[in-house]
This record gives sequence, structure tokens and C-alpha cells, in this order.
Amino acid sequence: PPRPAAARISQPPSKAEAIDNMEHALKKNRDKGAEAEISKRIIDQIPRDQEELFACRVNWATADRARIASEKMEPWVKKKVKEYLGEEEATLTAYIVRMIGQHKSPKEIISEVEPVLDTDAEIFVVKMWRMLLFEVMRADAV
Repeated sequence: PPRPAAARISQPPSKAEAIDNMEHALKKNRDKGAEAEISKRIIDQIPRDQEELFACRVNWATADRARIASEKMEPWVKKKVKEYLGEEEATLTAYIVRMIGQHKSPKEIISEVEPVLDTDAEIFVVKMWRMLLFEVMRADAV
């Protein structure tokens, strides 16, 4: 007769299952290492100088295809807006994400958020633009 479910669960894995589990874990670790290496290379390619950063071309086709504005940038923008203003501001977050989706330039975005973020507007957009470029380049690398 078949053993009860509890008895089956408590059995140690067979040698073949243990080897499969170990191979899976090793592959997963290799994949994480490769991903970290790709991320590091991408970060190294993104200019730190504001003028050079803003002169970088964004592959908008990739940004749109990978839904970077809504899936990657929106959570980041939401978090940063809360850090700068001390509270969530859904309208501002949605507006900024919409401007990214409309392929606005960083200078245009600065001028739009300056009335709210004041002197932090430029710093915010520089960080955001670096994040945007990183996510687009990472999507292109996959």
C-alpha cells in the first residue's frame, strides 16, 4: 500500500534528486554571478558627468518594449519622491513616469519638477536618468 503523505515528505531525497538539487543551486549561483557582472559592466558605461549623461541616447524602443517606465521606474520614482517630500505623492509620481513614457528629455523633466522639488530637482533627475539608462541597457543585454 502507498505510504501516507507525511511519511513521503520526511524521506530524504534520493542520491539522484540530491545531485539534481545541487546542480540547480550551482547553476542559479552562476547565473547570479553572471548577472552581477553584467550589471557592473553596464554601470561602468553610464557617465557620471551630468552633461555627458544627458547627452546619452536612450533606446526608447527597448524602454517601451520592456515597459521600463511602469515596471522599473515607477517604483523607484515613488520611493524617491517620498524621500524628497516626506510623503507619497501619487500625482507627482504618475506625472514623472508619464514624462518618461513620453520620452521627455532630462532637461524638460527638471523644468517640470523644479517647482515641487526645488533645488533637489536636478539631483533627482540625474539619479533617475542613470537608473533609466541602466534599466534600458540591462534590457538590451538580455
